Amino acid sequence: MLYEQIQDIPRLAPSDWKTRFTEGLIPDERNDWDGSTYRGTGVSIEEHPLKTNCNMHGCGNCESDNVKVIYAQWSVSVASGDAYWDYEVICEDCGKYTSRSFSEN
Repeated sequence: MLYEQIQDIPRLAPSDWKTRFTEGLIPDERNDWDGSTYRGTGVSIEEHPLKTNCNMHGCGNCESDNVKVIYAQWSVSVASGDAYWDYEVICEDCGKYTSRSFSEN
């Protein structure tokens, strides 16, 4: 099931993401074969290592591809093999945040 939310404030990234992070893409220290999390000031979808795992797309509000991914996580259940992912983008054109979440079960 895919869930999408469009907001004026971030839902997944911390509210202070613009000042908290100094790099575009910061991997979590616990990233492993069964899960990965990335945070930061943002990178393009094309540059993001989880772009195919998370089926990333542009802005849900204005449909622009001029976005930066500011949060993404992907994991797989070792018990069921089901995949789960979330990501959030900030649109460079309209300024809206689009977050998408997916659960394979």
